[in-house]
Amino acid sequence: METRSVKIGLKFPPIKADKPVITRLVECNLAFNILKASISPGNKGTAILEITGTEENIQRGMDFLKNEGVNVKVYTDSVIHYEEQCMHCGACTSVCPTGALVMNQDTWELEFQMDKCVLCGHCVRACPARAIKSFEEAAL
Repeated sequence: METRSVKIGLKFPPIKADKPVITRLVECNLAFNILKASISPGNKGTAILEITGTEENIQRGMDFLKNEGVNVKVYTDSVIHYEEQCMHCGACTSVCPTGALVMNQDTWELEFQMDKCVLCGHCVRACPARAIKSFEEAAL
C-alpha cells in the first residue's frame, strides 16, 4: 500500500489539552512529526502535525482524533501568495527555517515548496508587501 504525508492542524478542548492524545496515532499505524504546538493545560491546546501512513490509516487517525473531541483541519497549502502584490524581494526567504520559500536563481522570482513548509507563519510576518497570508488571515 502506498503511503503519503498530510499536514493537519489540531485544536484540543480544555479537558484534552494536557492528555497524550497525539501519541495514540501510533496505534493507527501512523508516523507523526509535531511541527508546532502550544499547550495550556486545562485551557486549550493547538498543534500542527505531519502524519504519514496509508490513506486508510490516515483516515482512521483523523477519525480517532475527532472522536476524542479534537478539531482537525487538513492543510493542502499553508499560505496564499498574491503574485500581483509580490515584489520578489526575498524577505520571506530569509526567515523561512526550512527552505520552503526560495528565490529562483534564473528568474529571481519567489518559489514555494509546500512539502518543506512547517506552517510556522514567519513568512507572513516578514513580507513587507503583505503578499503572503495564512489561510486563516485571508478568510477574515
